[in-house]
Amino acid sequence: MFPASIRVKLTLWYALALLGVLGISSGIWYVHLSHSLVRQIDRHLWLVDGGGTVICGPKGLKGNLAPLPGWMLEAASLEGAVVATVSEKNQIAVRQLVFAMDAADGRRLFLQAWVGLGVVERTLQEMRTLLLIFSAPALFAICLCGWFLAGRVLGPVENITQAMRKISAENLNQRLPIGKARDEISRLAETFNSMLSRLEESFRKVNQFSGDASHELRTPLTILKGETEVALRWAKHPDEFRNMLESSMEEIDRMSRIIEDLLTLAKSEAGEKSLEIRELSLSDLLQVLYMQAKTLGEPKGIRPELKLDVTREIRIQGDELRLRQLFLNLIANAVKYTPEGGQLEISLATLEDEAVVTVSDTGIGIPEEHLPHIFDRFYRIDKARNREDGGTGLGLAIVQSLAQAHDGRVNVTSTPGEGSTFTVYLPIQGPALRRKVPESI
Repeated sequence: MFPASIRVKLTLWYALALLGVLGISSGIWYVHLSHSLVRQIDRHLWLVDGGGTVICGPKGLKGNLAPLPGWMLEAASLEGAVVATVSEKNQIAVRQLVFAMDAADGRRLFLQAWVGLGVVERTLQEMRTLLLIFSAPALFAICLCGWFLAGRVLGPVENITQAMRKISAENLNQRLPIGKARDEISRLAETFNSMLSRLEESFRKVNQFSGDASHELRTPLTILKGETEVALRWAKHPDEFRNMLESSMEEIDRMSRIIEDLLTLAKSEAGEKSLEIRELSLSDLLQVLYMQAKTLGEPKGIRPELKLDVTREIRIQGDELRLRQLFLNLIANAVKYTPEGGQLEISLATLEDEAVVTVSDTGIGIPEEHLPHIFDRFYRIDKARNREDGGTGLGLAIVQSLAQAHDGRVNVTSTPGEGSTFTVYLPIQGPALRRKVPESI
């Protein structure tokens, strides 16, 4: 079975076509030249005696031939056979073979064969004629084969071109046809389809992001507008204006947080600032975050627990400020969605060349159908409850973005009514590439 490469196929097809054309033409030339040379030799093959009398020769040959030179007769008698070029005045030189033999009657006979050098010229002339006659058809046959092969090879390319012309921003769900042959064209079509999938996903996220951002900003703006109209129409006393302004400030703060988080994600993906990669003690960082978790959980009677499943201090390469925000977001979420008197556990372990940080709670949990979307921007399980808590719906999206910036990842498992567990995996040696994250987060 031949390899699937188009380069190999083209080479093999063209070689077979050229072999066929050259084989046929060469066979014709060979047969013609063979018969021509045999005929030429037959005309100059005879048996003569020492005086030049023809004893046996080709049909139609009569009379005597010019006597052989004495030196050739003598050489042939001594050596048995001699080959030499003989030229006479005003005649074309010949290549002559003389072979001596003894007849039954005691005579000394000589087999004489010669070919005039003019025969070579005639043979070459015939060859040139054949080349002129057959070269044009051979060239035409080769061009015809090349045209056919080019059509076979470029046909899939033309199909891809036609399909690409039909794809626009409105129908990015269409895909290019992929042939059965696993060759370069098929791989090119698969690459284009993969690119179209990424573009479709990017367009989907942009449209979703635009819709979600508009919806999130429209709500506080509507509240601001309504309260301002009420204040202008009905408020009479300074206390009423103060209450309206305080409510307006809450909505303004909420819009500011949304915009700030949006800028965080946008700058993180655009790569506007390098991570400040330094060696840091992840053990010490979690100790500090544990103390902050105690402060956050105190109003609800939540006492966090720090569990270090390691036998030594864990030091990693990373951006301490970004990692602090990553884990603090997870801790704040755990406290927010854990009822009073619940439990919160922060643990640290290692797995091969990764540090593993886990934040577990005994909160309300996350239904299974929501888990695939939990890191999407503005995705909320209970939008009304989240709005009461002042969330923007971007915290977990930022967590995932910061983890990926460190070449890490975040996993989540949850059981409704029992709690959730977020696990962050970070390479101890730090990110392979210094990715970009925003300057102010």
